[in-house]
Amino acid sequence: MLSQPPLLPTGTVLEDRFEIREFIGAGSFGAVYRAKQLVFGCAMRDVAIKLFKSDKVTADNVSDVFSDAVSLIGLTETERCPADVARRLIQVYDIGVVGRTAPQAYLTMKFIPGRKTLESAIARWRGAGGMKVETAVRFLRELLVPLAWMHTLETPAVHGDLKPDNVLMTESSDLVLTDFGLAARLPLGSAGGAILYQAPETLAGGIGTAAADVYAVGLIWYEMITGHHPFQSVGAEVTAEGDEAGFARAQFMARKWAMRPADHGRMMEADERIAPPSEFNEEMREHPQLEAMLRRCLAYLQSERYPNARLLLDDIDRYLRDGVVPLPPPPESSAPSPERGVQDVRAMLANGQIAHAVRAAEALAAQHSTSVPALLILATAHMKNGQMARARAAIDAARKRDPTDPDSLDMLADWFEATGKLTMAATLRAEAAARRSKRGHRR
Repeated sequence: MLSQPPLLPTGTVLEDRFEIREFIGAGSFGAVYRAKQLVFGCAMRDVAIKLFKSDKVTADNVSDVFSDAVSLIGLTETERCPADVARRLIQVYDIGVVGRTAPQAYLTMKFIPGRKTLESAIARWRGAGGMKVETAVRFLRELLVPLAWMHTLETPAVHGDLKPDNVLMTESSDLVLTDFGLAARLPLGSAGGAILYQAPETLAGGIGTAAADVYAVGLIWYEMITGHHPFQSVGAEVTAEGDEAGFARAQFMARKWAMRPADHGRMMEADERIAPPSEFNEEMREHPQLEAMLRRCLAYLQSERYPNARLLLDDIDRYLRDGVVPLPPPPESSAPSPERGVQDVRAMLANGQIAHAVRAAEALAAQHSTSVPALLILATAHMKNGQMARARAAIDAARKRDPTDPDSLDMLADWFEATGKLTMAATLRAEAAARRSKRGHRR
């Protein structure tokens, strides 16, 4: 591990401009203090001053490192920055270099009292198995609002170091994003810092993009919902040995894991797949589409992720407004399991979004024309919409695929019951129950 520079004692005055009052914290890029900004020896205001390590920001890269930050600072003070964005981005006062013998780059920001971060909130909910869904989504939106603006500027800006400790929390529990635009051009931090929240492509040495920020958002969202990081135990052995390169390699390999389908009946043993958050937070079972959005954020391939925070925020807002979002088309390389699509259609039907459910079910059945569950959920959607002939056609197609499937018989019984043929419906239900008993499973 790289050693931290010695802490500055309280009362230290830097360049006759900043008097150190309190140490706040240290990270992979440097240390943060509360300081008094001085003007002609008089205290003007409290600031948070971040002093960067000399090996992170040097005379050779200082202008490049701070270029995004300088641009964003200018934009936040113009009409181009909406008010709801400005209040979610930390106000930066000054950027420069202090010290002659050992120069250090610094950045001063508005000081937010309380020393609380999003990490504090996650820790508070950890014992309860994660935040309530409503709370997590509120925090998620507050994080996405500034990122959506940054990602869709004429020249997009990338954060590059999104993690719970870089999201401050005011005394009224509002989130404020800090260190925006500073880390995208810097080398990865220590094993306890940025690596844990990096996207696979940046762990592999690539340049961070908006899609990499989305991946980090997905990791933070997962942590809020479940109370733990999906890769928290990966690389623990090499971390204990101080092997940062080994930790980064282990984390990169873990990024290839896909989120496996939900198994609400039992907790599965740990394997090389991400457990869906609904297995830890039961409330998420009522929101399969939110889980699908989170799954998309954590896709290994950038092409399968939300390309920027704006599109993710739009889907979140659409879900909050309508209770549904359109199903994205599957990647051409490999069509996903129909299980998730069936859950999404069921959620739409439960929310009364019948027309949306029919369209989603039709798309799902077209993608998985041989899947009995996909055909049966299509039949259910058509029946809810009063399209009995189409429902019967879907049921017949399912029975053709698997003539002995008891779920198909139950659905056919539902169809006969809806058309007033109760005797036939009862006969089919009895036959379905007998087949199910023989198979040893329930509907």
